[in-house]
Amino acid sequence: MALALECVHFPLVSVLDPKAVLAEQARRGMPSGAVAAITISSVCLAGFLGLLLLAGSGSFLVAMLLSMVTLVPMMAGVMAIDRLEPEPRYLLVTVFLWGAGASVVLSVIFEVIGGVTLVVAGAASDTWLAVVVAPVVEESMKGLALFGLLWFARGQVNGITDGVVYAATTALGFAAAENIEYYIAAALEGGAHELGITFLLRGVMSPFCHPVFTSMTGIAIGLAVRQRGAARILLPIGGLLAAMVLHGTWNGLAGLDLGGVVAAMAIVICVLVGIFVAIHADWKKTIAQIETCMAAYLPSGLVTGRDLAMLSTMGLRKQARDWARDTHGKTGFDAMRDYQVACTRLTMLHDRAAVGTIDPYRFAQQRWALLTLMRFAREAFLGPAHATRPMFYAPAAPVLTPTPPPIPTYAPPA
Repeated sequence: MALALECVHFPLVSVLDPKAVLAEQARRGMPSGAVAAITISSVCLAGFLGLLLLAGSGSFLVAMLLSMVTLVPMMAGVMAIDRLEPEPRYLLVTVFLWGAGASVVLSVIFEVIGGVTLVVAGAASDTWLAVVVAPVVEESMKGLALFGLLWFARGQVNGITDGVVYAATTALGFAAAENIEYYIAAALEGGAHELGITFLLRGVMSPFCHPVFTSMTGIAIGLAVRQRGAARILLPIGGLLAAMVLHGTWNGLAGLDLGGVVAAMAIVICVLVGIFVAIHADWKKTIAQIETCMAAYLPSGLVTGRDLAMLSTMGLRKQARDWARDTHGKTGFDAMRDYQVACTRLTMLHDRAAVGTIDPYRFAQQRWALLTLMRFAREAFLGPAHATRPMFYAPAAPVLTPTPPPIPTYAPPA
């Protein structure tokens, strides 16, 4: 939404960039750290794919297509989880490319080093490589993206749902690149028959394995951002160890007979179900927080009872975006989307202030930007006649007030 172009009669809007505000940035664009990570990862991915192209020749394109068959629906599922509070796209691109490029190349290097070390120690075996070396190396390399978020973009991780989204994204990047390698190896070894079996095992029966493994680290990161002191360090380390153990358990059991494969699938599916239960609980908690926080802003005129009802479910949010598009076109649609995300971001900002993980100056700065965005977004999807008054009621400690019952469709306030 280009508010600076659509509402030029408000001088303040000329400096308001919705995408920058929602990403907690002073201006639109990627930070230098993200640019560096994307560049390094892209070079690694290009080199890795180039080697596979040379090795696979005619089977490379088939392997790429089969990898995409799994990747596309899996990423669509992750984006569905990310609907309530969408993460900045540049961060999702960064962690995906890290998983597909840098983490794959680093994993290959360190696994070779680990294999050589086992040979020197006289303990070399496929079991040790699969159960110990590969899980430790791969989860560590994928986990670097998540630790980077904890260190440099902590404000973009607001709970376990965000942790799972980022973890699954980087893990899907890793799995996509790894699958291409496995598919090419299978085609070269056994032709179409072996390739079909490998695709069935990796692309159909267990495409969720890497996301589940790395989600252990992601959940721990999501919990750690609300902590201070030693817990902020110990939780991510514990999550990483859990990811390694789960990955090693899968590799160990799947390398046995059919019974081992069934046991491995049962364990991972149970963990997957647990992840979805945790995400659902986190969603309910976030919705309750939004209702509590936004209700305290009712006196400002930036939020109404209808808005509280609309923000309470994804279905009503979609209805509101559709209504805004039908009423004011793409500008209205973008404004409504930005308004919804800004309300959620403002709630998360209050939550961070409540647990003491943001300093008062930064809190006030970001709250002002979000309230300003909410004001002009409301005018964009309601029209100038419904402009809110130019005052910002900013409660220090929002309290819960009764929430109006849900309404079937979104409509402008009377």
